[in-house]
Amino acid sequence: MAIQINKMIFQGILNALMYIALPLIIFELISMIAPMTFSQEFKITIIIIGIIGTFFAILRYAFPKDTSANRLMTFGSTIYSGIYVFYIFGGFTTGVQLGTYSINLPALQVFLGIQIIAWLLLGSYGIKALQYLIEAIELRKNKEYRVKFKLSHIFKVLGTMLSLITFGYLGSIGYSGMNLGFNFHDTYPIGWDDGGTLLDLSDDNINVTFTFDLDNQGFYAIYDVYIDAEFHTVDSANESALPVGVKVGESFDTYFSTFHSSTNNINNNITIIIDPAYIEGLATTDATLALKISFSTYYAAILINLNATVNIPWAHLI
Repeated sequence: MAIQINKMIFQGILNALMYIALPLIIFELISMIAPMTFSQEFKITIIIIGIIGTFFAILRYAFPKDTSANRLMTFGSTIYSGIYVFYIFGGFTTGVQLGTYSINLPALQVFLGIQIIAWLLLGSYGIKALQYLIEAIELRKNKEYRVKFKLSHIFKVLGTMLSLITFGYLGSIGYSGMNLGFNFHDTYPIGWDDGGTLLDLSDDNINVTFTFDLDNQGFYAIYDVYIDAEFHTVDSANESALPVGVKVGESFDTYFSTFHSSTNNINNNITIIIDPAYIEGLATTDATLALKISFSTYYAAILINLNATVNIPWAHLI
């Protein structure tokens, strides 16, 4: 059985580009055009497992395709490729629901839990690996295994179908994401109860209501939306009356069960209750408040956590 040296060299170069160069180039391009960064540790790990993947690919092409040795090497290479993409998409993240990807800006952080993609890709590679293992056994024993159809062909069809489903799913997410719209209203109704004592602020209650519209024209519904909003002081004209850096109000368990697909959901409210301890300070002091919003939801089986901060003058609210 002749060793295919030329093919091994060619495939080694090709797979080095695929396993190492291409991911690193994509990471750099994403970092340049989008607010997403990748840690140096992550890149180094990609290089290490990419080198190992290239080695497996070289062994895969050492023997002719119609030999049991080739099919066994292809089986091992496919298993490793599955592990590689599983790592790329955060499948090995343990102890948390989130994956390895996040977007970080000064006023916005987004965390994406994309393990569903990792598992779909791993399943696709696993089915293909079974196809190659069965082919290796058939070639070794010079015997075909059939269940009405050739067993290796069944796994080949299943693997192809799962791959098509996975890439169709990814394409549908991209399309749906481009058809989501979110809009905050620029009016903030104030609820102010003076407790029946106009001049006494100690028994007052204040709340601020924020209203937003969510236009979901994608394929997927948005489920289990939890929103938490807080006011923190970032500037105060009189810090003795209203300190800087304190939480002066918060919402309580704002929850929306579902924003269905192909719907425009308008006038959804988030109400922030002002802490009575800071009502007098807010009533008598010019201040700027940071509105901190935490948003958690599931979209197309992907967990999304978003944290955003917007500075708003208190005078603008009242």
